[in-house]
Amino acid sequence: MEEKKRLIVIDDETALLEILKEFLQGFGLEVFAYEFVPDLESELRERRPHAVLLDILMPVVSGIELLTRIKKIDEQLPVIMMTGYADEAKRVEVLRKGAYALLTKPFKSFEELYHTINNAMSHYIASMQMQALTVEIKERYEREKLNIIELNFLKSLQQMIGETEETSFVLRSAYTLLKEFLDFRYFGSLLLGEGSLDVEVYHDGAGDLRLIESVAGVLIGNLPDSEKVRIETVTVQGRPATIGSPIVDPVLSCTMVELSAAGRIYGYAGLFRYHEFTVDEVHLLERFCAHITVTLEKIRLFHEVRVLSIRDGLTGVYNHAHSMGMLEAEIGRAERYGTPFSLIMADIDDFKRINDTYGHLAGDYVLQNVSRLLEMSLRTIDLVGRYGGEEFIVILPETNAEQAGLTGERVRKAIESGGFIHEGRKIELTISVGVATYQTGMDLPAVIKIADDNLYKAKKRGKNRVCYE
Repeated sequence: MEEKKRLIVIDDETALLEILKEFLQGFGLEVFAYEFVPDLESELRERRPHAVLLDILMPVVSGIELLTRIKKIDEQLPVIMMTGYADEAKRVEVLRKGAYALLTKPFKSFEELYHTINNAMSHYIASMQMQALTVEIKERYEREKLNIIELNFLKSLQQMIGETEETSFVLRSAYTLLKEFLDFRYFGSLLLGEGSLDVEVYHDGAGDLRLIESVAGVLIGNLPDSEKVRIETVTVQGRPATIGSPIVDPVLSCTMVELSAAGRIYGYAGLFRYHEFTVDEVHLLERFCAHITVTLEKIRLFHEVRVLSIRDGLTGVYNHAHSMGMLEAEIGRAERYGTPFSLIMADIDDFKRINDTYGHLAGDYVLQNVSRLLEMSLRTIDLVGRYGGEEFIVILPETNAEQAGLTGERVRKAIESGGFIHEGRKIELTISVGVATYQTGMDLPAVIKIADDNLYKAKKRGKNRVCYE
């Protein structure tokens, strides 16, 4: 149903005012007539007219001043002025101040008056409709733009799964993506670990150290007291820090979001700037942080699956398949660059006796602790794997035969003096070690055979010894 057109008429001539009202209502207009100047702001807000018909000469205040007031309230609203004796200069002044038209009294024709008013109203309605349509199109464009950005955001996050296990890398990348659709100065993240707290602040440029400390203070201050109790180490921007009274800049506004998924809290993320965040911006941050958290959860699960695929379930060292792959890679590297490497094959002596005497749980305990002692006795570049049963292999990069023999002896002594106690009973434990050193042209079976042959010799010669012939 078409909206009824509304008109405000202001004229101090009572007789003319009544005539105009009656005549224009006959054309279907809704007319609000005023003999005296009303409260313009209130009337325009309440009546929502599509045009105003106004006499130039009014008592107390002039029609031109009223025109100026109306234009300040609604610049688009057409104001048609009426006068009985306007000269050319006055006509120009009225039009210059924004009048839609200037009509001379007495009117030549009331029909002409109606058409002028009706045309002004139609122009105003069309203008308002176009303005509303423009706003709607802009809002629709912003929604579509946001949807596209969100889709690209999700794609970028998905690409990180399998490419990185670093949650800080995800958040650093998220900072760059968030800049595309939210206005902020600093993006801060607080990540919870096992007894640790890692705070990072991301920003453009060098950043103000005091403000970075302030952002970190707000993030730490947001941490529940129950979590603070369990924190042993704190780092801010990768440097050791303490949880104390946070330095907070009172001018800096922030909005915080918890990063949680599947019942697990990863930490918190926050945006900071020098003016308040709107409700819509907070909702946007919550929406996009939900995507970030899901990505962190997927990366964690991906990491767990990957670890399970390459690690031995009981001991935690590399499983047989992955160990062979690493050994193949080390052979390839030695062949390309002519660098030495050695292989240790170690076997727990009389392991069946341990299972038979102390039980299989004790056997599992022994395997786990032998694995731990092996890793503790080696360099960070050395690789430990479970070959099978109670046998382990150790890959020693950049290591010749003599050095490998010394390493094997160090490992043997560590196990012999390991002090294995299970359920209050001490278990005496030793290992036999066979060593192989790579020679040009050897393949994987050849290296393993030499280590296995030397292990066999160590067993035959009384066990609890190292053989690297």
